[in-house]
Amino acid sequence: MSTAATEVGSLRRRQALLWLLASSLLALLLWFYSAGFFLYAAVVTAAILGIGAFLPAASLLGLEMSRSLGSETVELGETVESRLVLRNNKKLPALWLFWREEIEPGLTAEGITCGFQTLTSEETIQSSCTLQGTRRGLFRVGPAVIETSDPLGLVRRFRVDPEVRFLTVLPRTVDIGPGWPLGHRPIHEVPRRRSLFEDPSRFLGVRDYRAGDSLRRIHWRATARSGRLQVKLYEPAVLEGVLLAVEMGKAAWPLAPDETGADPAVELAVTAAASIAAFVLANGQEVGLISNGGDAADRYPSGSSGSSGWTGGSFRRLEDALQETEARHGIPAFHPLEVEPGRGRWQHDRLRTALARLTLAPGLTLAELLVAEAPRLPRSLVVLAVTPDLGTGLGVALASLRSSGFEVGVVWIRKAGAEPVGASLPEGVPIYPVQDETDLERLGAQAL
Repeated sequence: MSTAATEVGSLRRRQALLWLLASSLLALLLWFYSAGFFLYAAVVTAAILGIGAFLPAASLLGLEMSRSLGSETVELGETVESRLVLRNNKKLPALWLFWREEIEPGLTAEGITCGFQTLTSEETIQSSCTLQGTRRGLFRVGPAVIETSDPLGLVRRFRVDPEVRFLTVLPRTVDIGPGWPLGHRPIHEVPRRRSLFEDPSRFLGVRDYRAGDSLRRIHWRATARSGRLQVKLYEPAVLEGVLLAVEMGKAAWPLAPDETGADPAVELAVTAAASIAAFVLANGQEVGLISNGGDAADRYPSGSSGSSGWTGGSFRRLEDALQETEARHGIPAFHPLEVEPGRGRWQHDRLRTALARLTLAPGLTLAELLVAEAPRLPRSLVVLAVTPDLGTGLGVALASLRSSGFEVGVVWIRKAGAEPVGASLPEGVPIYPVQDETDLERLGAQAL
């Protein structure tokens, strides 16, 4: 049973016991005293209960909460300060307030995350704690759940404050060294070994017209000079970067405990993708990303930054307040994650953020996604699949891409004791086994 469920059950039992005691007291008054005295006692009791019901609701009125984070993005293991300010803006005091921060698993908090205090008129309290990212992901900081009650504890009211922040913990990167993935020259300077396409921006020369040549390729000036039809020649299209295709289907990672992918093999795949992207971008080449995984921001009822779209509120029951603060347990719909190819520091930050938020998702396998998206994929990029699955489905997808003029490769996230199923892949497709970060570092000595 979860901590939240245990807390709800305990609170219900306490409230039921208090109401039972109050009912028993009224019954004893009816038994021992006359009707007139009982009526007086009943009026007094009703007044006490009415005041008890009014005080919690009144205490929650006029409360204002603000939150700030020292940074919205941190490296794995780094810390950031979270500061919370609670202010009572009304003329009446806010009595018996118990507030508690909601910190998601994946972040460890050091400092003040809860408190019990009565706020006088227009009084302000501040608290701060230090958050450390213990694993990659997108984590919500807040909202705060505020609880108040009457003096007897018979009536309790809860409020979820709408102020929230989101913290992105970036994935690890490993220095894979020079020379990978296309020898010791940048990717965009290496002509493709075989290509069904030509690059119209790389003019090579002219030749005589042959039957079947397109009229759009005729070089009219050269034709006028020579007196014979001449057509333009172009160099074959060249490789300009890498398109990382990361497998994040749940079926491919059966040992992952949930959609967050808190599994060493999943984290190794993300680290491999981030490391390759960092190296290729450092050489001034393009990197794009496509994955059948989901975006962690889709698990939350609001946007992925700030408090936009978030709605707090007051609740009579603790379970309602807790439900308001909880993230969804799964991605509500399948939306493949994609980052358009680009280069430079800005692209580096985009890719790392996308990989940080990448989660497991049901739906298409990576092979099915590649086949479906093939018409939109840029043929000037190496399609590099990062996957633990070398099955027949992936082999068919890669064969289809090669027949369409793509250069392809596979970074195989090898599980302990697993043997490659290379026979299912097309002949000549390179496979780079990666079982740990040491294997990633050794990729620098290989060429695609």
